[in-house]
Amino acid sequence: MSTNTDELKKFLEAKIAELKKELEYYEYLYSILEAEGYKSIIKGNKGTADVIKNSRGEIIAEIYYTPPLMRILFRGKILMKKTYSNVINRMLEIEKNRSKIEYEVSLDKDELREIIINNVKDELTYNKIKAGLQSILERISL
Repeated sequence: MSTNTDELKKFLEAKIAELKKELEYYEYLYSILEAEGYKSIIKGNKGTADVIKNSRGEIIAEIYYTPPLMRILFRGKILMKKTYSNVINRMLEIEKNRSKIEYEVSLDKDELREIIINNVKDELTYNKIKAGLQSILERISL
């Protein structure tokens, strides 16, 4: 009987240690969400977070993709000249015609705040939009 009890005790101790590590991981993720204020953005299990960096390696935008919603939040001040604004709108319009997406570009005066894109249903569309925005934003942030 004591052998079974010892084995059970070891099993339970190992399981408790494993669950404590898992709990610490989830508490860490939760603290990041609370600290950064992204609690209302990520609403499910199927979401991904990505970043867009400039040529110096600085993060200029964060992308949150929970199909079918794609949200791009910009860090710091990104001043939009009319030409860059037209290029972004043109790129999104082309994708709108191809993939039936809907988008909204939020500007505060000439400062780019966020872009919300709806109906991004597959990874190909997501990657096309991300690559297009990355090339444009790299030029803007120089």
